[in-house]
Amino acid sequence: MSTVVELSQGAYLLNGEIGGRALTLTLLKGDIGSILLDTGCDTDAEGLILPAMAQIGLAPQDLSFIVTSHCDLDHVGGNHRMKKAAPAAVLCCGDADRDQVEAPEALWTQRYDAYRADHGIGYDDDVKGWIMSELGQSQPVDLTLRGGERLRLCQDWEVEVIHLPGHSWGHLGLLDRASRTLYGVDAIHGGVIPTLEGEPAMPPTYMYVDAYLDTIRLIEHLPIDTLVTCHWGVRRGDDIRAFCDESRRFVEAADRLIREALPDAGSGKSLLELCTEIGPKLGDWGEESHRELCFVFRGHLTRLLTLGQAREVSGDTPLRYLAIKA
Repeated sequence: MSTVVELSQGAYLLNGEIGGRALTLTLLKGDIGSILLDTGCDTDAEGLILPAMAQIGLAPQDLSFIVTSHCDLDHVGGNHRMKKAAPAAVLCCGDADRDQVEAPEALWTQRYDAYRADHGIGYDDDVKGWIMSELGQSQPVDLTLRGGERLRLCQDWEVEVIHLPGHSWGHLGLLDRASRTLYGVDAIHGGVIPTLEGEPAMPPTYMYVDAYLDTIRLIEHLPIDTLVTCHWGVRRGDDIRAFCDESRRFVEAADRLIREALPDAGSGKSLLELCTEIGPKLGDWGEESHRELCFVFRGHLTRLLTLGQAREVSGDTPLRYLAIKA
């Protein structure tokens, strides 16, 4: 696949990769303004984005906005290098994600290492080293967005910022009503995150169940014919509805399987035990990736606790959970 693909006039997809998975960034170029949606990892600024800009004839000093869709290493890692290369560009992110977007240590602590203390789930030192390297240097954000803002690219072309929470609280997308396109990035995940060859790589990693379901419903009802994602390619027409259906079915299956697996007596089950037990029933992404379900399953357990349908077992860590039967 070509590194730079013109999706429509002025809309370019920059195709990279992360860990054997697709990494698609978006660059929108008009005669009044331009927008880079996400900066990939630290190495993608010079390895992917700046060469692509040169290819399409956009000088770094002419870049108007850098919009960070959400707080994940493959979306914020190049912020410092891109801001250094394009200092006039306004760096934006979702208001709720600001602290993690700005500071690699905050992102590590609050997202990637958030399950170590209470659940005994964490990455080893080698993985941490790679994550922190690809997160790059800290970079202050110039402007936070909450959805509804409009960014002008041409006199007759503007895109609307859309709030799409679930994978993170502040996740943003860009809606181009003129071309009926949503640049949705990682807003919804289907049932699996695939490799470049289309094989299962890892499970979805949404975190906030009800917000995620609301985002699925919103995407289903937006006036779009094209959905551009970061790891799942470009979806068109009926395939958008199918992707939304697949995303919802995964949530429903995860919720059902967790409810079935939780005992209502005894010592309960830990988050890691649930990931290991239920993972093979949800997808064939390999044993080592089952623990990546901690993001999803902690979200479901939090929801059950809020609904009064589960409780934490008091005692030592890791935390354990019991069902509360009606």
